[in-house]
Amino acid sequence: MAGLVVDISVLATVLIGLGIAILTTLTFYEKRQLFSGYIETTIVFLPLIYSLLSVSMLVIGNIYLYLLLAIWAYFYVSRYVGGSYFVLTIVVIILYLRMLKTSLTLSQMFILIGCGLLTYLGTALMSRLKLPFLIQLAGAFFVMLCSERLFGTFVPAYGVHTLRGSIISVTALLIAATVMHGFSRYVTQRVAEMDAITLRANKDELTQFYNLYYLYQDFGAQQFNQETLAIAILDLDYFKRINDQYGHSVGNDALIMFSKQIHQNLIVQLGVKNFELYRYGGEEFVVAIKTLPDKTMAHVFDDLQAAMVCVKVDQVPNNLSFSAGVAYLANHTDGPVKTLEAADQLLYQAKHAGRGQTTIEALPASAR
Repeated sequence: MAGLVVDISVLATVLIGLGIAILTTLTFYEKRQLFSGYIETTIVFLPLIYSLLSVSMLVIGNIYLYLLLAIWAYFYVSRYVGGSYFVLTIVVIILYLRMLKTSLTLSQMFILIGCGLLTYLGTALMSRLKLPFLIQLAGAFFVMLCSERLFGTFVPAYGVHTLRGSIISVTALLIAATVMHGFSRYVTQRVAEMDAITLRANKDELTQFYNLYYLYQDFGAQQFNQETLAIAILDLDYFKRINDQYGHSVGNDALIMFSKQIHQNLIVQLGVKNFELYRYGGEEFVVAIKTLPDKTMAHVFDDLQAAMVCVKVDQVPNNLSFSAGVAYLANHTDGPVKTLEAADQLLYQAKHAGRGQTTIEALPASAR
């Protein structure tokens, strides 16, 4: 009895350790959504599944629970990654048994592949049923255990799955599954908290558009430099007068309505994916423009200026207007920072010329 408890403890501890390693790694790699991330998760998975096979062989005398990590990845991280892990597991088992010089015939390998496929289909089916999550997971575990009985029969060199081995594996599975479910909920909560913190750090608290910090992050991104056509700085005219005469609360309302009007109008004119809006500071906003579908830059800002007539701020009798400067990235080889500085100079020209207008840099001949 004592030996049985020790074996259960050893296998459960190994399962928990491997599960924590794989779920932590995959959760953060998945957020990258990059092909290199999937390559790295594959590299991470190989030693983990090998460790599981080795410990199971040493503790029980046969391999058990060999598809457990794939099931966990399927349910807790991504069905795509989990599906690839089913394939990897079968490949590693075949290589592992070959390394142990097991007389594994071609028909036995096909049985092993069939068991992997059966467990994968059972896992996929359970995940699509409208059942509580834990019942779905338990159903996948049950299919896995049934397939293991089939596979064990075809590895005579190590004997079929015994009652003792089944007790060890099932008990260890229950312990590990309980711990891993709690751990996964903890990781999910922590990731959500980190995302919320990141979002708060990148968004302007007042207007809820991206802030200066995020703007400079984008400046360093290769995709931003490749896709951006021009950078514009917009300054709400006479904002100081609004603050002084009507108070900061009204001034804040003006900034919110001003930024929303910019965003809504540019969505209509350019499309939601063809620009990005940032609050640069105070009453200034930056727009990174990617393309101009069937429009000129002058038409875009004339329409935007006209749209401000519709904006009404309580207690402010006059319509809102803005001054703007627009510079093209192609004119500035030093990148978006220099383009932003050029747009800032053009903004001041617009303000000195009487406000309520836009000064636009000449488009480079190569881009016309």
